[in-house]
Amino acid sequence: MLITKAELILFIAVVSSLAACGSRLENQLLGPDPQVLINGGATRIGGEQTRAHVSGNTEVWKEGNVYYKPDGELELRWHKVRSRGTWEVNANGVVCWNVPDWKTLDLPDATSVQTARSARSCHYYLDDHGKITTVQGKYVVGVHEIKKGRKL
Repeated sequence: MLITKAELILFIAVVSSLAACGSRLENQLLGPDPQVLINGGATRIGGEQTRAHVSGNTEVWKEGNVYYKPDGELELRWHKVRSRGTWEVNANGVVCWNVPDWKTLDLPDATSVQTARSARSCHYYLDDHGKITTVQGKYVVGVHEIKKGRKL
């Protein structure tokens, strides 16, 4: 069976449309590429400013709350399950969580790593004209509320 030129063009158009929809759906679910914000003037927050932003505070994510103890310990209530771990910030402002009792992570990016005993997840922040925006891997996760102190 031979495919006509019109059928081939129709096939290519359908495949292209599906690929574009997939990209839009991914952006709706996971957020836009952070480069879009950077191109619009957002700046990456460094290590000291990031540490000041989270240390001693609770960060509210849609999945739960995370309390960053000033001594580097971490308390989480994630999907209604309480966990403990540690956190660290590097000079570039990347925050990493190490949570020994997490069995799985629901963070869809290359910065989340799971071993047999623990899970590690990293993110960083952009200052988007006064809005502190969380970036995980290649996706903007959103603006998370910061509450002073331990609010789990």
